[in-house]
Amino acid sequence: MVKNLAKLILKYPLKLVNRIYSYYFYKKSPKRDNIEIDAMIATGEKVLVLSPHVDDETIGLGGTLLKHKKVGNKMALAYLTDGGGSTSDLSRVELVNKREKEGKKVKEVYGFDNLYFLDELDGQLDSSKEELIEKIIDILEEEKPTIIYTPFLIDGHKDHVETTKALLKALKVWNRNFDKIYMYEVNCPIMPLLINSLSIMDECLYNNKGEIYKVFTSQWAMGFEVFRLLDRRKRLILKEGFGAEVFVKTNFKYLSYMEDMLKKEGFKPEYFRQVSSEYNLLLSFRTNRILKEEYSRKIDSILSKKLSDNKLYTI
Repeated sequence: MVKNLAKLILKYPLKLVNRIYSYYFYKKSPKRDNIEIDAMIATGEKVLVLSPHVDDETIGLGGTLLKHKKVGNKMALAYLTDGGGSTSDLSRVELVNKREKEGKKVKEVYGFDNLYFLDELDGQLDSSKEELIEKIIDILEEEKPTIIYTPFLIDGHKDHVETTKALLKALKVWNRNFDKIYMYEVNCPIMPLLINSLSIMDECLYNNKGEIYKVFTSQWAMGFEVFRLLDRRKRLILKEGFGAEVFVKTNFKYLSYMEDMLKKEGFKPEYFRQVSSEYNLLLSFRTNRILKEEYSRKIDSILSKKLSDNKLYTI
């Protein structure tokens, strides 16, 4: 009762603070030159989305997926975990079943041609598990994607990080020359310095994405409105459109350098906080911000090829 009352009292002041803080964060933070706009949208592409949990794909790139659908791209979606670790009043079995049903609705909404459930335990995804890597290799071989979407490596959730590390191990077997990897933001903000690709949303597309959040009725503890706010703020990176989704585009080689650097630096997901509602937006942006900026500068050096290959990390 006391906790709910405190939230009610703080709700509107927090909303105001969040709007002011996020506005200046995206307006004033250092940004890259030559950011690509909608470069991932083209006819003939074959898209594979790796999503750790049901809803991550919509938070990170729902508007972009609607664009892929519009141009008729073949698309496949793989959910890596069973979603059973979410906050819920349901039993674990009931929750897993409900989230699977939501995943099937997502398939219909975006027009995915194929949907895969890998059913790893939520919260315990492990990229060292050979069976998981073999499953991803099988999907790559079946779908033969030209574009892969996967979460950004600096994230506050282990499953998000392990998803991309698992992709790297699979690509090492399947295709070391793969060059269209788009890392998307789920609920741990990417520093604007690293964003090199934007997907612009007009007001209609922004609202269409917002409607899709209604699919995720199992996620009653998630305040999806905060992600709508951040999509609006990301337009400030280039001052275009009504909203935007952000990506760090790279290839297998340089993503491997990034993963190796973070390992050598001792990165752990628990160093950072996730956004899940208006109530923890500031914590997510501010927790260990200096450390995130340090990691981001090193990733910037890799993306910008400021270091020669023999000074970078080996694969």
